[in-house]
Amino acid sequence: MLRSKIIKRIFLVLSSLFIIFVIYIFPTKENEIKTVQKKDYSKESIVYLKDKNNYISRVSVYIKENELEKKISEIINYLTINSANSNYIKDGFSPIIPEKTKLLSVSIDKSLVKLNFSKEFLNIKENDEEKLLSSIIYSITSLEGIDSISIYIEDNLLDRMPKSGKIINPILNRSFGINKTYDITNLKGTTSTTIYYLSKQDDYYYYVPVTMINNNNKEKIEVIINELSSKASYQTGLISYLKASKDIDYRLNEDILEISLKKELFNNLNNSNLLETVIYSMNLSIKDNYNIKEVIYKIDDSIYKNYFI
Repeated sequence: MLRSKIIKRIFLVLSSLFIIFVIYIFPTKENEIKTVQKKDYSKESIVYLKDKNNYISRVSVYIKENELEKKISEIINYLTINSANSNYIKDGFSPIIPEKTKLLSVSIDKSLVKLNFSKEFLNIKENDEEKLLSSIIYSITSLEGIDSISIYIEDNLLDRMPKSGKIINPILNRSFGINKTYDITNLKGTTSTTIYYLSKQDDYYYYVPVTMINNNNKEKIEVIINELSSKASYQTGLISYLKASKDIDYRLNEDILEISLKKELFNNLNNSNLLETVIYSMNLSIKDNYNIKEVIYKIDDSIYKNYFI
């Protein structure tokens, strides 16, 4: 009798556990719908918009589309003045594609995106034409698997600047540069290094890439750290939290870059989120200047973070 009761209790416990397991593995339709809706409507993407200091800046936005071509169209909408998406842009930032410009078609050939715009695209001011191209290039190449773009105006390839007539490459990528500065003493042996500085709009930290074109032949990681920790980085609206230091060690081994930094480099960064933001500015800079897969950061010989690019 006792044995029968024990077996019955064991059976009841196992049955209850099985029911709980089934409910956990197979959620209700209501829960499934909520999960799908959350997945579809809260996606983050990166666009490059003009900030209050006239820099083309890296800003996060939310998009709804899954399909790549539709996602590209939505991004272009964010970049267009007085478009439907312009109401959702953060305060302090503005789009740059001329008002009433239409994206007539999008086609994708492997890692190349071809964008066909209406003629209103040509209404850009001459002093904004490089910013216009940088904004589009950097926004679209932020999408995974996209490396370059070509721009067409009503089916005609754009191979010159809209206003100045300066010849441009028919296939554009990040080598075009962004927020360019020039310090050239010799036309031979010029190099370009893109460095991501921090900036701030109210409580929102964001990144401003600046392409420096000069005759500096140092290893680019040295240039990046030196610039981010120099007084020269305190330009209008640009922030650097790094202290100046020559005590930087790095090792580049095939597709892995290891950077060793000293704690003294960081200027009272007690907030861990701020420290992460500063490190990420270095990481973005490295990504734009090196073709590698991983960056390992060490602070005082202890691994702080690994980034896979």
